[in-house]
Amino acid sequence: MDFRLDDDQQLIVETVRKFSDRDVRAWAADADRAGAPPERLAQLAGDLGFLVDAVPTDAGGMLEGAYSHTTRALRGYELGRGCAGIAALLECNVEPALAVGAWGSAATKQALFASLAGGGFATLYHDSRGTLTVDGDRVTGKIIAPALAVASHVLIAAGEKLVLLATDGMRRDAITPSGWRAARWATAALDGHRGTVLEGGSVEKVLSWARVSLASRAVGVAVAAMEHAERYAKERVQFGQPIGNFEALIRLRDDALTTAAAARLLALHGAWMIDHDHRDAADTASRARVIAGDCVARATIDAVQIFGGYGFVNDYPVEKLMRDARAFEALLGDERLGRVLSAKGAQ
Repeated sequence: MDFRLDDDQQLIVETVRKFSDRDVRAWAADADRAGAPPERLAQLAGDLGFLVDAVPTDAGGMLEGAYSHTTRALRGYELGRGCAGIAALLECNVEPALAVGAWGSAATKQALFASLAGGGFATLYHDSRGTLTVDGDRVTGKIIAPALAVASHVLIAAGEKLVLLATDGMRRDAITPSGWRAARWATAALDGHRGTVLEGGSVEKVLSWARVSLASRAVGVAVAAMEHAERYAKERVQFGQPIGNFEALIRLRDDALTTAAAARLLALHGAWMIDHDHRDAADTASRARVIAGDCVARATIDAVQIFGGYGFVNDYPVEKLMRDARAFEALLGDERLGRVLSAKGAQ
């Protein structure tokens, strides 16, 4: 495995890092309080090629040839360092676009790609608990997903079936949960809502794409928490010295960054395996998501501990990051439990 970035990847990393540090972090607190991203996001995202990077060029997008999940993982890490909610919005179109590009009919491609190329959103919902009823092309049950409040389409992954639903006529209620508050979440009650089945579509592949992206963004949030904590620890003085000099706090930060480095490498390895159609790509993507979820949960809690009582005040950034960490653990289901049940069933 070659760890060197090619010229395009290096340019993307530098561009997204600058965008994340300069703009996304500056927006994060206000977007969290408002429960919505800033109006400027759509314009800047369009200028940088977000939202349409998985849409083919002949349909108004930017995708030429095969999609690079490795490049996406590199990008997701930088976005996670900025704001998890905004990052979720900027990444949400990829799974629906790639799935429809791979398995959709000409009419389905035209409908989705036209919406996305026009600045629209799509999102993914995984029925991890098996609560949806899918009867042919009709879906019944309740769903909840980021970007659903503004999405023109939602890709349902239920059992072994992928169904693309247009949100026209769908009863949606916008919500603002505690984590990823800017991600334009919504719930929807489906009562036999009719969609398009993506024949031959692989739920496993779609979830692998999503899990690697989640893992990369989660590591970005974990590293951001430690960056904020380090800055605060240099400024906060107790007993005549900055608290950043205390061995216990040095160890907290060092352990968090060690775990983050390992989680990031596993996420990148999972992305590389997807790009090379490796037979173990799905398993690696799942494990990357799990270790990254553990990493971001622990790192954000430790960052709050370094801030002390101030860590629970939303005037400081780590309170938001600790809330954001919960979504990385909950979204797409409990894969640990799935492996346990699978192992028990094989005995």
